Amino acid sequence: MSFQTGHHPAPGARLSWYERLLSEPNPVWVREMKQSARLTRTPFILMGVTLLMVLIIGSIGGVMSTAGDPGVVGATIFHTFFSLAFFVVMMAGPAVAANSIASEREGRTWEALQLTGLPPPVVARGKFLAAYTGIAMYIVMMAPVGAMAFLFGGVTVAETVSAFVWLFLFAGLGVASGLAISSKMESLRGAILVTLFVALLVVPNIYLTFGVGGSFLAHEIWPLLPEGPPVWLPVAYARAPFGLPYLGLLVVAPLLAIALPGWFFYEATVANLTSITEDRSTGLRRWFLVTSILLSAGCIAFTLGVPTRDRSLTAIIAHSTYFLFLAACVFLFQGEPIGPSRRVEMDWQLRQASAFTRALGPGVMPAARAQLVAGGAGVLLLLGVTLAALAIEKVPAKEVLGLLLVSVYGVCFFLFLVGLGAWLRTRAPGPAMSRILLGVILFLVVVGPWVLAAVVGALSSGNSLQDMLIAAPSPLFPVASADELRRKTDRELLLAVNLLFSAAWALLGVGLLGAASHRCTRIIREHKKALAESDALLKAEDDGAPPAPVA
Repeated sequence: MSFQTGHHPAPGARLSWYERLLSEPNPVWVREMKQSARLTRTPFILMGVTLLMVLIIGSIGGVMSTAGDPGVVGATIFHTFFSLAFFVVMMAGPAVAANSIASEREGRTWEALQLTGLPPPVVARGKFLAAYTGIAMYIVMMAPVGAMAFLFGGVTVAETVSAFVWLFLFAGLGVASGLAISSKMESLRGAILVTLFVALLVVPNIYLTFGVGGSFLAHEIWPLLPEGPPVWLPVAYARAPFGLPYLGLLVVAPLLAIALPGWFFYEATVANLTSITEDRSTGLRRWFLVTSILLSAGCIAFTLGVPTRDRSLTAIIAHSTYFLFLAACVFLFQGEPIGPSRRVEMDWQLRQASAFTRALGPGVMPAARAQLVAGGAGVLLLLGVTLAALAIEKVPAKEVLGLLLVSVYGVCFFLFLVGLGAWLRTRAPGPAMSRILLGVILFLVVVGPWVLAAVVGALSSGNSLQDMLIAAPSPLFPVASADELRRKTDRELLLAVNLLFSAAWALLGVGLLGAASHRCTRIIREHKKALAESDALLKAEDDGAPPAPVA
């Protein structure tokens, strides 16, 4: 299927992405758009949403214009419109995307789509473009309502245009998240319910944390920005002075906050659409390697770019955030198979894949090694730059010592977590069970020691420091120790306990990795032996000879 355009490239000519888009559009996108064009309810839904937005914005403008300053009224309409539009695209986008793949499976048309021979990335991109086009129509229909703020003033053209740009970016992120959930579900109703449940939990938190909460942080960095209004990023583009903080915190960090999760949702969708006998790991592994380094650089920018009187506290927050990301990725890679399938190995042989390509392929132990290498490199980068910055600012040694405790304990506990995840994956019957067991053990390790310390502290009237040492097995203990090091004089005891449990977690992690590696090797060897015996039986049957007895 192709569109007739005015430009016809010569046979064999290499097409650019723009020419390929016009001459060879995604077939899944074209099919979805033709189906949407036949729906008569779409114009009425768009008209209803637009009229509701007009009534809300018009009512606010009419009420405030009687007693308020026109500039304040315009700014209020601006923030109200884009706040409502944010909730519309972030709630409707995942819901529309959740209807795409799950409806194919429930309607028994997914097998027909697979028989077309389209690879999973093409299907994922087509489904994304179709859902994103539908959400983009909502934004275009609501766009004239956003221009009502110009009737009162208080906002500029640049602020409005940048706000619409970010609205389109948020819509893309919402569609990608809904598509990832839809690709995992078999039932349409289940996909929509899970998507809406997740959106109801996540979207308000994003709005309050990065919208309302982020405005106070932006005001600390750029006093010209007001505190409280949630749509502060487009305003910051027009009013903040240009410089390194401008580029880092207003351009690079927000784009990475959209691009990296969007990339993850895309790779997760492709992996869910790929057969279990094919390579479902390389895309997610590549995303992890890139994200771990970029997130480390982002934590460095946060530590050095945010103005604060307590730089070490900011560094501890950055390190803790990075370790949370690494822990979440351990749960992600619980979906890895024990080893690559025969189909993947044959594909590697035909392509003469390099060692790096094979390292990114399926397997529990390759995933564990990738986590340790990339995560360790990210921690070393973050710690090295942070320590250099603290040395330049001449931060007291006790505060630097607290940061070192958090970093060393975090690395050792991450080693244990990777080893535990690999060992559970080789023992559990499936990824879901291994994730559940890993989550239960992690919860008990993190919370259990603090509950025990609270009980002992309530029953005894001893030293509070000794009571706190009971919680030393928890990975949150070094954060509390960093705070205690600023006040307590008995630092040797805190250092000894932290180092002792750090070494214990590291040794336990190494032991679990060794046990997981041994079991993976045995399972893969037995699997290859069974395949060799099956091949021998089939070959003997084809040759007409009686099969040899199997020992």
